Amino acid sequence: MKKAPGTTPTPTAAPAKPASATEHLRNPTLARALFAVWSGDAAVVIDSPPGAGKTHLITNLAHQLHTRAGMTVAIAAQTRAQAVDVANRTAATGTPTVLHVDAEKGRPRDLDSTVTLTSSRSLRPGAGVIVATTARWHWVPANRTAHFDVLLVDEAYQLTFGDLGALGGITDQFVLVGDPGQIDPVVTGATRRWETLTTGPQNPAPAALIAAHGDDVARLRLPQTWRFGPDTTDLLAPLYPALPFTSARPPRHIAAGGTPLPEYRATAHPATGGTADPRVILAATQTVRDLLATGTVTTPDGTRTLDPSDVAVIAPHVEQSALAAASLADLPDVFVGTINQAQGLQREAVVAIHPLLGHDVTERFALDLGRLCVALSRHRAHVTVITDERSPESLAEALREQPQHRTVALPAALLARLLGTT
Repeated sequence: MKKAPGTTPTPTAAPAKPASATEHLRNPTLARALFAVWSGDAAVVIDSPPGAGKTHLITNLAHQLHTRAGMTVAIAAQTRAQAVDVANRTAATGTPTVLHVDAEKGRPRDLDSTVTLTSSRSLRPGAGVIVATTARWHWVPANRTAHFDVLLVDEAYQLTFGDLGALGGITDQFVLVGDPGQIDPVVTGATRRWETLTTGPQNPAPAALIAAHGDDVARLRLPQTWRFGPDTTDLLAPLYPALPFTSARPPRHIAAGGTPLPEYRATAHPATGGTADPRVILAATQTVRDLLATGTVTTPDGTRTLDPSDVAVIAPHVEQSALAAASLADLPDVFVGTINQAQGLQREAVVAIHPLLGHDVTERFALDLGRLCVALSRHRAHVTVITDERSPESLAEALREQPQHRTVALPAALLARLLGTT
């Protein structure tokens, strides 16, 4: 366009960029991950505390690598629900997104309309960021037509090292993002022969990969949680000795009857009937009803009534969650499930049955630190932990016998803080 003499052309406004296009400028971990992948690092492990934005990081990393770096990108999720969520959130960045499913399956109801479906017969790596479950990727033949520049793994600590190895044929680079405090992957086969090996195929993929190829693995971390406040962050810090993190969550709290509740508390109940003692289930479900009767949520946006969809009940055992679900059948929007099912979940208020309740302290299940970590980290504003009256003394006695045993010392210290006895 010609301009008149002596005049200055009016600048044309640049087209607005999607927020994800500049996300790396405000997210140092994303920028470092982009640099590591672009530099050709074969593997990148990104450790994250609960609620630090793992999926946010995954989806924005996929966007940057595919749309700006021109790489073919795949994402592996651990469940179908996670795969749909990741696909929806990847599409929200403006990235062409494909969900890879079984050819016989219909379109998931909650899948965004902009996400394309594909099966193994029509898989084209250049068509967009392709999302599938790890199990689905295992069915993809490793050949030139189904090979990717990089595979991003969400919730990577729920993936075994053996399963990671099975994915090696479809990609040149891995990025593993996960929470090291999660429950270890569920393995149904016998693993006794590898119990002492840090690189055993049953171990969480990121930890085993670092043990096997530590010098060749780029290691990053997400330094903040956006889920829970400073009190819960401080409570859980001992469970993450190698991953210091702080709370970035804006102020929020639950109030019952106008009285603000602490971020966490525990109530001890008699439980002589084992893990499914009716008094324990009643205590958990009555706590839910009490919260909903007068509960409010206060955030920087104001105060509102606590709704059933804001509340969860999580328990170590299926029988406990089944009894609680039956008792709360009139409140279908309250999430009720096991601790394993609650991985990845967050609610404003949580009622959690302690993993040790009804168990002996010698049982490995009861003292599993990953299970305890998940139980104490699903809330945004408040958690009530239901425990039994004998657990504190049982832990104290076990601690006197094994003062240096971490899987006894940590649960004992955490339970004492929950009960307010330290």
